[in-house]
Amino acid sequence: MAKAHKVIGVAPLRSYQENARIILPQRLEEVYTWEPFIRDETRREELHNMRISIKRLRYTMELFRVVYGLPTVRSQYAEFLAVIVDLQEILGDIHDADVVVEVLVDYTSQSGNRGREIDVRSGVATLIARTQKTRRADYETFLEKWDQLSAAGFKQKLLSFLLS
Repeated sequence: MAKAHKVIGVAPLRSYQENARIILPQRLEEVYTWEPFIRDETRREELHNMRISIKRLRYTMELFRVVYGLPTVRSQYAEFLAVIVDLQEILGDIHDADVVVEVLVDYTSQSGNRGREIDVRSGVATLIARTQKTRRADYETFLEKWDQLSAAGFKQKLLSFLLS
């Protein structure tokens, strides 16, 4: 798992609001450092690292929710946060499928050809295929959402909102 990027410019004597405007854009930029890898579905580690970066952004946004708590601003902030949560969940499903497939492949490679093991391995192979199919669908869903967000200028809109 990738370490969090160091946040620069935070000062204990600054207001909560000032520190939010320093930290949140940096967390958003951290997410986008993984963007060059998303078009290659075999880059499992990088996709997982993007999920972790999105998770950091999500929890930091939740922490600073009170800064953006004015009624006119709250719903827009909630919409941005909902998008982040959705991305995290999709990438989490992709990572879960990667782990399941890895465990099942390890299992089949360790089991021998003893009697009923052949039936079990056949069932495991079916489960692997189903999990891979689900993972591919989740990956395509992620790319579609990412492309829609990019086309809509999501990053720029969120940055502008966070800095206003």
